[in-house]
Amino acid sequence: MAPAGHILPPRSLSGLLQSYGQQVRGWTGRIAFRYILAGIFLLAAGASIVAAIGVGLAALFRWIDINYGTTFAYGGVAGLLIVLALVSALTGLVLLKQPLPSLPSPRKQIKTAGRTVASEAMLAVSAPHKALLKADPATEIMIGLAAACLAGWLVTSRLGRSRAK
Repeated sequence: MAPAGHILPPRSLSGLLQSYGQQVRGWTGRIAFRYILAGIFLLAAGASIVAAIGVGLAALFRWIDINYGTTFAYGGVAGLLIVLALVSALTGLVLLKQPLPSLPSPRKQIKTAGRTVASEAMLAVSAPHKALLKADPATEIMIGLAAACLAGWLVTSRLGRSRAK
Protein backbone atom coordinates (compact mmCIF):
# COMPACT_ATOMS: atom_id res chain seq x y z
CA MET A 1 0.00 0.00 0.00
CA ALA A 2 1.13 3.52 -0.70
CA PRO A 3 1.60 5.89 2.25
CA ALA A 4 -1.17 8.38 2.95
CA GLY A 5 -1.07 11.38 0.67
CA HIS A 6 0.97 9.57 -1.96
CA ILE A 7 -0.78 9.42 -5.32
CA LEU A 8 0.23 6.63 -7.64
CA PRO A 9 1.21 7.55 -11.18
CA PRO A 10 -1.89 8.10 -13.32
CA ARG A 11 -0.99 5.27 -15.66
CA SER A 12 -1.52 2.62 -12.97
CA LEU A 13 -5.05 1.34 -12.54
CA SER A 14 -4.97 2.14 -8.84
CA GLY A 15 -4.00 5.72 -9.66
CA LEU A 16 -6.89 5.91 -12.11
CA LEU A 17 -9.32 4.70 -9.48
CA GLN A 18 -7.97 7.29 -7.05
CA SER A 19 -8.31 10.00 -9.68
CA TYR A 20 -11.94 9.12 -10.34
CA GLY A 21 -12.56 8.88 -6.60
CA GLN A 22 -11.26 12.44 -6.21
CA GLN A 23 -13.62 13.63 -8.94
CA VAL A 24 -16.60 11.97 -7.26
CA ARG A 25 -15.53 13.36 -3.87
CA GLY A 26 -15.43 16.88 -5.36
CA TRP A 27 -18.86 16.34 -6.90
CA THR A 28 -20.38 15.27 -3.58
CA GLY A 29 -18.59 18.13 -1.79
CA ARG A 30 -20.19 20.70 -4.09
CA ILE A 31 -23.63 19.19 -3.52
CA ALA A 32 -23.13 19.13 0.26
CA PHE A 33 -21.94 22.76 0.24
CA ARG A 34 -25.05 23.84 -1.66
CA TYR A 35 -27.33 22.08 0.82
CA ILE A 36 -25.44 23.64 3.74
CA LEU A 37 -25.91 27.11 2.23
CA ALA A 38 -29.60 26.44 1.64
CA GLY A 39 -30.00 25.29 5.24
CA ILE A 40 -28.27 28.42 6.54
CA PHE A 41 -30.56 30.66 4.47
CA LEU A 42 -33.65 28.77 5.66
CA LEU A 43 -32.50 29.05 9.28
CA ALA A 44 -31.95 32.78 8.77
CA ALA A 45 -35.46 33.02 7.33
CA GLY A 46 -36.92 31.23 10.34
CA ALA A 47 -34.99 33.44 12.77
CA SER A 48 -36.13 36.54 10.90
CA ILE A 49 -39.75 35.45 11.03
CA VAL A 50 -39.51 34.80 14.77
CA ALA A 51 -37.86 38.18 15.28
CA ALA A 52 -40.50 39.87 13.08
CA ILE A 53 -43.28 38.33 15.13
CA GLY A 54 -41.58 39.51 18.32
CA VAL A 55 -41.15 43.03 17.02
CA GLY A 56 -44.70 42.97 15.68
CA LEU A 57 -46.06 42.00 19.06
CA ALA A 58 -43.96 44.65 20.76
CA ALA A 59 -45.19 47.18 18.23
CA LEU A 60 -48.78 46.15 18.78
CA PHE A 61 -48.29 46.47 22.49
CA ARG A 62 -46.65 49.85 22.14
CA TRP A 63 -49.38 50.99 19.74
CA ILE A 64 -52.10 50.05 22.12
CA ASP A 65 -50.15 51.63 24.98
CA ILE A 66 -49.41 54.97 23.40
CA ASN A 67 -52.11 55.07 20.68
CA TYR A 68 -50.53 56.21 17.50
CA GLY A 69 -47.07 57.23 18.80
CA THR A 70 -43.89 55.37 17.90
CA THR A 71 -45.75 52.48 16.34
CA PHE A 72 -44.65 53.44 12.86
CA ALA A 73 -41.03 52.79 13.86
CA TYR A 74 -41.85 49.34 15.19
CA GLY A 75 -43.91 48.56 12.09
CA GLY A 76 -41.02 49.60 9.88
CA VAL A 77 -38.58 47.34 11.75
CA ALA A 78 -41.02 44.42 11.63
CA GLY A 79 -41.63 45.01 7.93
CA LEU A 80 -37.89 45.04 7.27
CA LEU A 81 -37.44 41.75 9.13
CA ILE A 82 -40.29 40.17 7.18
CA VAL A 83 -38.73 41.28 3.89
CA LEU A 84 -35.38 39.81 4.99
CA ALA A 85 -37.11 36.57 5.97
CA LEU A 86 -38.83 36.30 2.59
CA VAL A 87 -35.62 37.01 0.69
CA SER A 88 -33.72 34.40 2.74
CA ALA A 89 -36.47 31.82 2.31
CA LEU A 90 -36.68 32.38 -1.44
CA THR A 91 -32.89 32.19 -1.81
CA GLY A 92 -32.79 28.93 0.14
CA LEU A 93 -35.62 27.43 -1.88
CA VAL A 94 -33.98 28.43 -5.17
CA LEU A 95 -30.77 26.71 -4.05
CA LEU A 96 -32.66 23.56 -3.09
CA LYS A 97 -34.62 23.41 -6.35
CA GLN A 98 -31.58 23.60 -8.63
CA PRO A 99 -30.86 20.32 -10.43
CA LEU A 100 -27.95 18.27 -9.16
CA PRO A 101 -24.77 18.47 -11.23
CA SER A 102 -24.09 15.39 -13.28
CA LEU A 103 -21.76 12.71 -11.98
CA PRO A 104 -18.20 13.18 -13.32
CA SER A 105 -17.47 11.00 -16.31
CA PRO A 106 -14.61 8.50 -16.01
CA ARG A 107 -13.68 8.96 -19.70
CA LYS A 108 -10.19 10.27 -18.98
CA GLN A 109 -9.42 7.32 -16.69
CA ILE A 110 -10.92 4.85 -19.19
CA LYS A 111 -8.72 6.18 -21.99
CA THR A 112 -5.63 5.98 -19.82
CA ALA A 113 -6.60 2.48 -18.62
CA GLY A 114 -6.98 1.36 -22.23
CA ARG A 115 -3.53 2.68 -23.06
CA THR A 116 -2.09 1.02 -19.96
CA VAL A 117 -3.65 -2.34 -20.78
CA ALA A 118 -2.47 -2.07 -24.39
CA SER A 119 1.10 -1.23 -23.37
CA GLU A 120 1.16 -4.07 -20.82
CA ALA A 121 -0.17 -6.45 -23.46
CA MET A 122 2.60 -5.40 -25.81
CA LEU A 123 5.15 -5.92 -23.04
CA ALA A 124 3.67 -9.32 -22.24
CA VAL A 125 4.18 -10.47 -25.81
CA SER A 126 7.76 -9.27 -25.92
CA ALA A 127 8.84 -10.19 -22.38
CA PRO A 128 10.50 -13.58 -21.91
CA HIS A 129 9.34 -13.97 -18.30
CA LYS A 130 5.56 -13.95 -18.08
CA ALA A 131 5.64 -14.26 -14.27
CA LEU A 132 7.06 -10.72 -13.97
CA LEU A 133 3.86 -9.23 -15.41
CA LYS A 134 1.37 -11.23 -13.28
CA ALA A 135 -0.77 -8.91 -11.15
CA ASP A 136 -1.10 -9.45 -7.42
CA PRO A 137 -4.56 -10.39 -6.04
CA ALA A 138 -5.32 -6.84 -4.86
CA THR A 139 -4.66 -5.46 -8.34
CA GLU A 140 -6.86 -8.16 -9.88
CA ILE A 141 -9.69 -7.18 -7.51
CA MET A 142 -9.26 -3.49 -8.40
CA ILE A 143 -9.31 -4.36 -12.11
CA GLY A 144 -12.54 -6.31 -11.57
CA LEU A 145 -14.09 -3.43 -9.63
CA ALA A 146 -13.03 -0.96 -12.31
CA ALA A 147 -14.56 -3.17 -15.00
CA ALA A 148 -17.80 -3.44 -12.98
CA CYS A 149 -17.92 0.35 -12.52
CA LEU A 150 -17.30 0.85 -16.23
CA ALA A 151 -20.05 -1.60 -17.14
CA GLY A 152 -22.47 0.07 -14.73
CA TRP A 153 -21.62 3.50 -16.04
CA LEU A 154 -22.13 2.35 -19.65
CA VAL A 155 -25.50 0.76 -18.81
CA THR A 156 -26.77 3.82 -16.91
CA SER A 157 -25.58 6.23 -19.59
CA ARG A 158 -27.35 4.18 -22.28
CA LEU A 159 -30.53 3.96 -20.19
CA GLY A 160 -30.40 7.72 -19.64
CA ARG A 161 -30.13 8.37 -23.37
CA SER A 162 -32.97 6.02 -24.23
CA ARG A 163 -35.22 7.65 -21.60
CA ALA A 164 -34.38 11.10 -22.94
CA LYS A 165 -35.54 10.12 -26.43
